[in-house]
Amino acid sequence: MIPKYSVKRPYTVLVAVVLVIVLGVVSLTRMTTDLLPAMNLPYVIVVTTDVGASPEEVEKDVTSSIEAAMATTSNINNVSSMSYDNYSMVILEYEQSTNMDSAMIEIQQQLDQLTGQFPDSAGSPIIMQIDPDMMPVMIASADVDGMDQAEVSDYVDNELLPLLESIEGVASVMATGVLDTDLQVTMNQEKIDALNEQILSKIDAQFTDAQAELDKASSQIDSGKKKLSDGEKEMGSQLGAGENEIINNKIQLFNTEADLTTQLSDLQKSQSSMDGAIKSLQSAYDGATQLQSAIDGLQKAKDGVSQAKSGAKQLYQAHDGVMAILTAKNPMTGADMTVEEALAAAVQYGQMTQEQANQLKTVISTLQADPKMLEAYKNAASESDFVAYMESTAIAQINAQAGTSYTSESDIASQIVTLQYKLDDINVMLMSQASSFADAGVTLTSYKDIPAAISKLSESKTQIAAGIATIESAQTQVADGKTSLDDALVTLNESQISGIMEMSKGYADLAVAANKIEEGQSQLDDAKEQAKDSADLNTILTMDTLKNLLTAQNFSMPAGYVTEGNEQYLVRVGDEVTSKADLENLVLMDLGMDGIEPVRLLDVADIEYIDNSGDSYSKVNGNAAVMLSIEKQTGYSTGDVTDRLLEKFDSLEKENTALHLSVLMNQGIYIDMIVKSVVENMIVGAILAIIVLLLFLKDMKPTLVIACSIPLSVVFAVVLMYFTHITLNIISLSGLALGIGMLVDNSIVVIENIYRLRGEGYSIRKAAVEGASQVTGAIIASTLTTICVFAPIIFTEGITRQLFVDIALTIAFTLAASLLVALTFVPMMAAGLLKNTKEIRHNLFDKVKDFYGKILAVCLRFKPIVFIAVIVLLGTSVVAAFSRGYSFMDMNMETNQISATISAKEDQTLTFGELTEMADEVVEKAMTIDGIETIGAMAGGSTLSMMGSSSTDSISMYMILDEESEVSSADVIEQLDELTKDMDCEVTTDTSASDMTSLMGSGLTINVKGNNLDKLQELAGEVAKVVENTEGTVDVDDGLANTTPSFTISVDKEKAAKYGMTVAQVFQLVYGEMASSTSATTISTDANDYQVYVQSEEQSDVTLADIKNLTFTYTDREGNETEVALSDIAQFEEGYTLGTINRDAQTRYISVTAGVDDDHNVSLLSNEIQKELDKINLPEGYSIEMAGEDEMIADAMNQLYLMLLLAVIFIYLVMVAQFQSLLSPFIIMFTIPLAFTGGLFALYFTGNEVSVVAMIGFVMLAGIIVNNGIVMVDFINQLRRGGMEKKDAIIESGKTRLRPILMTALTTILSMSTMAVGLGEGSEMMQPMAIVTVGGLLYGTLLTLIVVPCIYDAFNRNKSMVEEDL
Repeated sequence: MIPKYSVKRPYTVLVAVVLVIVLGVVSLTRMTTDLLPAMNLPYVIVVTTDVGASPEEVEKDVTSSIEAAMATTSNINNVSSMSYDNYSMVILEYEQSTNMDSAMIEIQQQLDQLTGQFPDSAGSPIIMQIDPDMMPVMIASADVDGMDQAEVSDYVDNELLPLLESIEGVASVMATGVLDTDLQVTMNQEKIDALNEQILSKIDAQFTDAQAELDKASSQIDSGKKKLSDGEKEMGSQLGAGENEIINNKIQLFNTEADLTTQLSDLQKSQSSMDGAIKSLQSAYDGATQLQSAIDGLQKAKDGVSQAKSGAKQLYQAHDGVMAILTAKNPMTGADMTVEEALAAAVQYGQMTQEQANQLKTVISTLQADPKMLEAYKNAASESDFVAYMESTAIAQINAQAGTSYTSESDIASQIVTLQYKLDDINVMLMSQASSFADAGVTLTSYKDIPAAISKLSESKTQIAAGIATIESAQTQVADGKTSLDDALVTLNESQISGIMEMSKGYADLAVAANKIEEGQSQLDDAKEQAKDSADLNTILTMDTLKNLLTAQNFSMPAGYVTEGNEQYLVRVGDEVTSKADLENLVLMDLGMDGIEPVRLLDVADIEYIDNSGDSYSKVNGNAAVMLSIEKQTGYSTGDVTDRLLEKFDSLEKENTALHLSVLMNQGIYIDMIVKSVVENMIVGAILAIIVLLLFLKDMKPTLVIACSIPLSVVFAVVLMYFTHITLNIISLSGLALGIGMLVDNSIVVIENIYRLRGEGYSIRKAAVEGASQVTGAIIASTLTTICVFAPIIFTEGITRQLFVDIALTIAFTLAASLLVALTFVPMMAAGLLKNTKEIRHNLFDKVKDFYGKILAVCLRFKPIVFIAVIVLLGTSVVAAFSRGYSFMDMNMETNQISATISAKEDQTLTFGELTEMADEVVEKAMTIDGIETIGAMAGGSTLSMMGSSSTDSISMYMILDEESEVSSADVIEQLDELTKDMDCEVTTDTSASDMTSLMGSGLTINVKGNNLDKLQELAGEVAKVVENTEGTVDVDDGLANTTPSFTISVDKEKAAKYGMTVAQVFQLVYGEMASSTSATTISTDANDYQVYVQSEEQSDVTLADIKNLTFTYTDREGNETEVALSDIAQFEEGYTLGTINRDAQTRYISVTAGVDDDHNVSLLSNEIQKELDKINLPEGYSIEMAGEDEMIADAMNQLYLMLLLAVIFIYLVMVAQFQSLLSPFIIMFTIPLAFTGGLFALYFTGNEVSVVAMIGFVMLAGIIVNNGIVMVDFINQLRRGGMEKKDAIIESGKTRLRPILMTALTTILSMSTMAVGLGEGSEMMQPMAIVTVGGLLYGTLLTLIVVPCIYDAFNRNKSMVEEDL
């Protein structure tokens, strides 16, 4: 229907062609160009600052709360985090189908609920969605002749950045190496002390008059006291005479009383001593008698033990005879004999006399009386054993009776000796005390003299009692005399008391006045001290107060509008500081004291300009410069944005000849390079395909028709790409290049059929219509089989789908366009160009067909050999290709841009100053290499820094090669390595086309998961050793290098409690000493904005020694204050702690990473390392997981395996619908593994690995190769339906379809050959796919011509298909 319409209305087709071309041109000009397809990455980063917090504190206070909240959001796939010093980063991974706008809203709602749970030091969380557009599209440098770093920084900030950010498509421009100049306010203690002296002197002057009044009143009170003292002396002299007489008499009585008291005391002491002596002697006598009794008892017991031992010896002398009697048996019966029977028998047989028998009986009776003794007797091996038993038995009886624990006779003897010693000690003691009792007539030689001594001492005690009674009577008489004298003294004192009362009243009045003066003096002192305290700048002018004052004084804000008449006035309050001089003269406070001027900032602090030159480095060709990292807006073409930037650079350099803008990295170059390479490959491929057609057809007209169909189909596909929002990138353009070889297949089939019918005599119009109509169904089916291999991509997910959906759609569009062109444009063109045809002979090809026919006939006879051969080849190819391992895709394309990183060598550290010196030396050496045009170097790491921060532990260097130079990147790198090999730094180079490898992962990553950081570090060290010992790994990082020095203060809570301190108070003490300078306000001038930072003089250079020497004030209960050293209540420990704490699914982990050298494959190494890791004995709750590139490859491969399986199923179903048979499609499906054999061998022999890109080639092969099988089987069935025998039909079909099969295969192969051999820059990325396709088609096409006929012959019976049709 469609071909007929096209032939009848050619101008309609031409109009459609023109319309497609116009739309194609417009679409092509409007399509955006990028390196890779637009990817929607379902990742969100939540960044939260926590100033002053360590990674562990950040994890506990911030990260864990955010993780728990984010884990409940919709469609969340994984939550991971990194806790650093001062901030937290939580990474959220969502399902691919997630609406990220809705997810962002939900994230914000969850975070809003958490804000109150964060510590005061934590900031508000910042949410960022990860986008590939966050990568810079260009890195450039700016330097100006005659300007230093500060001047270049001002120029870039104030002039260049606004111009660049105004360019269409530019999202942001980040400058690195800009010097940030700020004002630092440092409180000066000397200035504060000097001002305090002036203030204190003024306060002292104000209190001088009040002090003088108090001193005058105090002098008057002293005069009154002197008068009262003189009167008191006069009255005392009058009363003294009478009182002296009474006192003298009283003294005599006191002396007499004292003598009596002394005598009484002596007698009482003698009486007490006598009582003590009697008691002591009685106690000694009692103890001695007890000892003597114990000695006598022990001696008796010892004698009993000796007797028992002696008796045991006597009993044992008869041991043999006793044992013989006791064990005697009746010789007749063998029964045991009684003692009597045994003794009688012994006497009877003359073994012993009757007397001896009687003695034995006595012994035996004695033993039998005590069964235990008898048993011991029997068991005793010798006399000593039995004696020991008897001894122990006797001692046991003694112990039982006396409650003792003796074990032998010697123990008892020893105890007797001990007791005798004690008794002797008592006698010796009595003899030593005998002299003290001699005055009493007592004689002591032993304890036996004690009763007589006690009797004599009792008599002396009676005499002492009589003397005490006499003295007590005399004391009573003395007491009566003292009473009489006291009465006389009372009468005398009454007169004296009256005078004293008068004196006391005067003293009291003076005391009241003195107290009032003291109170006044105290109040005056307190007021004076309070005034000094309130005016002490050390107290009122703290750092926080100074910050608040600066903020409050540097204030300007509109208060509102006031209308007066017809005019409306804006009321503004305050004015902002605009210069350093204004800041210095800023009034902080007025103390309101005469002679003291208002306090200005200059009076108490030093103000100076500071900058970050100490940690900033940015140079181009050795000159001071600023690096510019430029990002594009989402939706804009990378190529267009970079082109606009380059145009702007040129115009700026023309306007300012001193300005130099050097491009250090330009993604647009890569894109242009790739587009150019792919377009060249497309053109070369199309030309080669046309040449193949011309060689086979040997006629220019049909070749011209097909040649015209190629660009038309491509343009039509471009239109479809534009309206489906597919960008021009390496993936989509590779799809176009691959499609060129396939799109001619449909046109070839149509034009060949038309050409054949024309040769059979059909009119040109009828041949065109009939020729196209006859094959319409076949080419639709073959097109569908190719397109449907990409349909399963909708079932894949992740980066695999986002990367390769463009190539699927592009090929589908190309084939759909080729189908439409083959059914419309080709019949229309054939009807006009093939009016006159001539027969063309193909002698060479005819010989090839005949040879092929003979080969096929032989193979049909030896089918088992053919099957075995192809199966062996398939197995060999699988083993060979997969032995190289897996990879993802080659992102490295050699360009004229080289990047390098300068850092410290492993296990070494470099200060930032040393690192910059090394960088200068490296740049200087690099400039000597021919071919380098520009060298830029800056402080900081990768350009893909999501946070925009730059580190100071590495220098990034970019080298641009001279495009006209013939020196390659590899040559430059080799020379640079040679020049820097002896330097004390690590120089690593890279020529990667872009930073996409940062997103996709590279090398080996092994995550060690668990909770305890110490255990994780230990396990990470073990894993790192395993990786290091594996051949092929380089740059192994155990994840422990990212550590920071730590200084831990461990507070002893008990010691701290004694001084009323808690751990929190110790923290406040230390924090107050360490608190870093913070921005208090901003000064805006005409040229720049300056942040004003405030810090104390002590904080300007705090050291660990300062912290160790910290003290705090302790006030005890009495109010006494003492300074206590922090070291008295705490211990200090220096060490290292992890600089980053990583978590995944709320579980901590440490990543061990390593690179893979050029001679090894990442997946093979992963498998080898995994085997060793399985041997590690992991504690419960810990795990080791492979991640990184290997994990991504495995995920992508699984997706593609699924895609390939579904593609095979779809192909089979399409062919079942076409053939209306289950068997014929099954036969054709055998061509797929044949094609895979060729693709796998192609990868192996070209040195390529099985990559994700190569797997796309295998998927494509599945759809392309079956077309040859369809052509072959379909024609065999047609011949058999015509009545031909099966084998004849097979051979004839092979010979007839040889040419179209070779033509379609060769056109596809040649169109991809340029990409397969890697012609053109940037073809490396898609080269594996082309290699697989070319290799698979070459091998698969040749074996299809042999193996498919053999399979058909094996699976089909030899019967007539004509009869089946009937």
